[in-house]
Amino acid sequence: MNLRLPKLQFKQRPAFYAGVLFFIAAMLTLGWGAVKVSDWLQSQQSAPVRHVRLYGDFNHINSGVLQQILQQQYVGNFFSVNVDQVQQFLLQQPWVYQVAVRKQWPDALVVVVTEQQPVAIWNQQQLLNEQGEVFQAPLQQLKTELPMLTGPEGSQQDALTMFRHMQGLLALHKFNAVALGLTERFSWQLSLSNGVALKLGRDDTLKRVQRFIELYQVISKHKTDAVAEVDLRYDTGIAVRYSTEQKRKA
Repeated sequence: MNLRLPKLQFKQRPAFYAGVLFFIAAMLTLGWGAVKVSDWLQSQQSAPVRHVRLYGDFNHINSGVLQQILQQQYVGNFFSVNVDQVQQFLLQQPWVYQVAVRKQWPDALVVVVTEQQPVAIWNQQQLLNEQGEVFQAPLQQLKTELPMLTGPEGSQQDALTMFRHMQGLLALHKFNAVALGLTERFSWQLSLSNGVALKLGRDDTLKRVQRFIELYQVISKHKTDAVAEVDLRYDTGIAVRYSTEQKRKA
């Protein structure tokens, strides 16, 4: 038994050495690959962003100017461009609502911008979007006339919702609302495009708008002067103020 053990160990040595050599070769290959990858990454550190691709449906944003700003500030090293930084920069620009930014290999920055959609002017200085959110943008850049909404801070969504309800009701009868105000006492006042102002109070505002619609033909013919203001805050009846000056202009 003792004489056979060396022969068994001798027979196992070639396979053992082959395994060791294979392991060493594999490690060397992996090491060489890691060095090559590291060299490639280092060489790509100087790879520039050569293109900014800007996408969006723009009405108020000047896409050419915005793309030029992005080219000047963020074109450069592909790996060092901070996508979050680009996004935050864009969100601070007028008329920008949402932004998506990503890198596109090998040399492009892709930017998708969603523009704000203004639906009303808020407190004469700010704008409201379709969600009733306040945002800042130059009013002189507006492409269309917007209704004027006013009210205490934080009441913008209530004002926009109420205006939409009132305008929907008025439009059915060929009237057009141009302004809606909410006082500090939460009383509504509505202005129409024909120059008539409606005092609606706090409660049953839509019912009072409907009452105005039903009585307008009567009150507009009651006197030769034009209707200037209608006070609908009474449970029964209304108060009407006529304007001689408006009639003369007409």
